[in-house]
Amino acid sequence: PMSEVSTDYVIVGAGIFGTSLAWTLARAGHSVIVLERREVASGASGGPGHRGVRANNRDLRELPLAVRALQIWPTLTELLGTDSGFERLGGLSLGELERVGGTHGRVTLAARAAVQNAFGAHTEILDAAGVREKLPDVSDKVIYALYSPNDGIADHNVATRAFAQAAVALGTTLIEGANVQAVQSGADGGAQVTLTDGRVFAARRAVVLAANTQVPKLLREAFGLQLPVWSFNPQVAQLRVSRDLKLDYLINHSNRTLSIKRADADHITVTGGAVGRWDDETETGNTDLSTLSASLTALTATFPRTATDTEVTHLDASRADSSAVDQIPIIDRVPGHDSVLYATGWSGHGFAIGPAVSEAVAEWLVSGQRPDVLAPFGVARFRL
Repeated sequence: PMSEVSTDYVIVGAGIFGTSLAWTLARAGHSVIVLERREVASGASGGPGHRGVRANNRDLRELPLAVRALQIWPTLTELLGTDSGFERLGGLSLGELERVGGTHGRVTLAARAAVQNAFGAHTEILDAAGVREKLPDVSDKVIYALYSPNDGIADHNVATRAFAQAAVALGTTLIEGANVQAVQSGADGGAQVTLTDGRVFAARRAVVLAANTQVPKLLREAFGLQLPVWSFNPQVAQLRVSRDLKLDYLINHSNRTLSIKRADADHITVTGGAVGRWDDETETGNTDLSTLSASLTALTATFPRTATDTEVTHLDASRADSSAVDQIPIIDRVPGHDSVLYATGWSGHGFAIGPAVSEAVAEWLVSGQRPDVLAPFGVARFRL
């Protein structure tokens, strides 16, 4: 048998959560090994375009993490010693309908804004004229927006690699091409990970399963834990648009499945609920033109100018993400195996809140006490 390598923490998965957690633990003086099946940012934390980093219109259970993340993101370029990929643009959540679900749209807006402000996510309500001041090309149907000036975007490849590089600079061992075969918790309180090539990595303190879509399988095989989580593959469309189309914010739509980010002077990235088709056998996502069509319909309805002189230049649905049944992540210890902690079911939200989750998880690992901010994400909520 191969020799066993020992460390304080073993992290499985080098996406935004795994790499930022490694960096956070390494900064605090702990020894860390990160095992990645493919390469850094090869899953949902990579791919084309930018990701939204927003507190606006968040699930309220995620809001404290989103607010904390927006405090962390602007500091990262300096802390990591390299470009973090984050830009603070301000975020707009557009609304068209005066009546939402039988209640007046403006009333629900005021309630949402009041709660976001109470949590520290600065939010303003813009009327039709206020929206047009920021987005001169927006459709006449858009009559209000929630505006969060602290929101922004980040290049997920740049950010994830920056965390990995900074963690390695602090002494973290990063091993790519490491295929995990088994996870076990030890009788003496630690845990270990065995790779398919026979190498064994023992964690004196804890193993953290951060490999997103692979986590449910690892938990099922190792501990018989069955999570209400599935994989899906978000579809990202990049479009060439007119240079004078003013889209200088992170834009989401509360009545349509639409999210828009400016990619460069000539291109925008369009996402927001569009998914491709997943192929279980090849473990790849394939693009779906019918969901592209729905995205383009939402785009042209919101910005009528894009109905002409707009061209799809790139379509990608290759990156799998995981979704929990209630659309927020599951972050917990394995019942009866306190030295194994996992996070999965990010539901498309993991990137933005990743640095704040890492901070809270590191605190939990080191202190043994789960921070209040992570309480909503425990597996016990499913009563399974």
